[in-house]
Amino acid sequence: MKALFGDINRKTLAKVVRDPRRALLRLVLRSRLARSDVHRDRRRFLEILSTRYDVDGAALLAEYRQSAFRDWFVRRRAELAVLPGPYRHGTTGHFGCEALYLLVRALRPRTIVETGVLYGASSAHLLAALARNGEGTLYSIEIGRRPNEPDHEYFVPDHLRDRWRLVIGDSRRELPGLMERCGPVDIFYHDSLHTYEHMVWEFGTALPHLGIGGLLASDDVLNPTDMQRIFRPGPFHSFCSERRIPFQTFQDLGLAWPGRAGAARERAA
Repeated sequence: MKALFGDINRKTLAKVVRDPRRALLRLVLRSRLARSDVHRDRRRFLEILSTRYDVDGAALLAEYRQSAFRDWFVRRRAELAVLPGPYRHGTTGHFGCEALYLLVRALRPRTIVETGVLYGASSAHLLAALARNGEGTLYSIEIGRRPNEPDHEYFVPDHLRDRWRLVIGDSRRELPGLMERCGPVDIFYHDSLHTYEHMVWEFGTALPHLGIGGLLASDDVLNPTDMQRIFRPGPFHSFCSERRIPFQTFQDLGLAWPGRAGAARERAA
């Protein structure tokens, strides 16, 4: 046991030496997550799904946990952990993946736009729920990958890809036109570059194109974007608060419901 903790400490120390600012930001995130209760957040999340969308949230959760897709995904994730060769960390966590599946099952969207794919964990859960609904299309923007790392489709089973439109490119260039072509959009999900300026820009670009009842969602809402803003509200909280958009956070996932008025104000601006 002592050897294990010694190894963890050495790894942590190595990260601090390489990039002390990033290590501190990750430490702040872990501290924030440690202060939250995942079971309480899950209960709140299921209650909101049930009341807002008139569904049985607990039944949808049971459906997901008993699904062949979830079993396949768990095995696939274990395979990534021992995959020879380089791969990047940052795959959406268990709570976030589960929540995305339940959201799509409850909201039953026809059009979803997401930014940031990496190896397709969030995309796969969105697609699996769309397939279960029997309708809907997912449009994803991803900046690209290195030749020697896993494909963006790594977590997406072949039979789910017919509802997927993957766009390779910078969201700064691709997102405005995609939102214009796809609108009205039922769900916009941010999980790309997590800087304050970029996140606020993506939210502002997406908001005018959300349909009535559309959802604005973001990963990494507790993650501090830089040293100067550690003790200030993050981009998701600031964006929603400044525009008086109702929002909730669950672990590192943020959900906002702009409604007709919020989207109209953004179009007018």
